[in-house]
Amino acid sequence: MKKTAIIIIGVIGFLVIFFGISLITGYNKLVDKDESINFEYSEIDRRLQQRYDTLTQLATAVNGFQAHEQAVYDMITSARAAYATAKANGDLEGMIEADSLQSIALADLLALFEDNIPLQTTEAYGDYMDAVWGIESALSEARRQYNLSVQDYNTYVRRFPGVFYASLFNFDNEFEYWRVGEGATEIPDIVFGN
Repeated sequence: MKKTAIIIIGVIGFLVIFFGISLITGYNKLVDKDESINFEYSEIDRRLQQRYDTLTQLATAVNGFQAHEQAVYDMITSARAAYATAKANGDLEGMIEADSLQSIALADLLALFEDNIPLQTTEAYGDYMDAVWGIESALSEARRQYNLSVQDYNTYVRRFPGVFYASLFNFDNEFEYWRVGEGATEIPDIVFGN
């Protein structure tokens, strides 16, 4: 009888330790995945701020152009304002939308620069284009890394035992992917003259 009680207590103790370790491990894994998403989001935010700052400089450079160029300047200014508002409000959807607007504005600006021969010959043009391409490349990679982290998290919390841990510890059931908005991938068609 005493031996049976020791065995039962041993089994119960083992199960308690096993489930305790499982809970700790599952919780820590969720924290790691959640923090990975937060880090990748901060990278996108940093790159968007860098783009915003560069657009400020580009907007100044474009400011003196004629009617068509004014439309591009207005588009850049609107995109910058949308980003600033979304960031100030902590609005992820707004930041994603502003990211799209900035992509469209940059595409229009690049087309404007490419069609403007005198502007292409300036040193500033080359500097701005290098900066824009570098920022856009880094931003694209930051979005990709964010989406990979979101995919990893979403896959984990949809599978067992991750779904159990997410519910138990009140973690999000799913994060939304960063997506490029409509029109951001379209190539603008700019024609000067008649």
